Amino acid sequence: MTAVSKAVAFLRRIGLGVDVVESVPVGSFMPMVAIRGGRLLVMPACPVSDLLHEAGHLACVPARFRPWMDGNLAIGQRRMFRALEASGIEPDAPLMRAAIQCSDPEATAWAWAAGKHLGFAEADIIRDQDYEGEGRHIRKCLALGAYFGINGLMAAGMCDHPRRGGYPLMVKWVQDAS
Repeated sequence: MTAVSKAVAFLRRIGLGVDVVESVPVGSFMPMVAIRGGRLLVMPACPVSDLLHEAGHLACVPARFRPWMDGNLAIGQRRMFRALEASGIEPDAPLMRAAIQCSDPEATAWAWAAGKHLGFAEADIIRDQDYEGEGRHIRKCLALGAYFGINGLMAAGMCDHPRRGGYPLMVKWVQDAS
């Protein structure tokens, strides 16, 4: 079983929509994986690091807003925050706290936890060339439990503190705040 097929099976098991495709739409942020309508489109040759990172974005978004994530995630996130503001939700409500914690650092921390859970080599979860060549440094921070995206996952209720036996173990793999 390839790393991508193992990751796809895991992502489907936790409730994320994944379609294995021959190509992704032109102009996708990543060359072999895309998010469309809250689903992942992934090519079989996709680096597992890219797949896990994009999956992390979807996993951290509250379930009711996941279908709004499509291509440029910033557009879906702005729509999510406009809807939350229009609903009059309090800033410290669980749904608002969850929505605030679905940015790139949380996706990175989520991807690391998922890759560790799946038994992937650390250099495959985050490659040296990832994150503008800072992959090795980010791996070290994550391994030490000292990456700021971990705090976002904790604030969103997705994991516990690393020093208390939490992260990279996850309390929940997908954000279910409603």
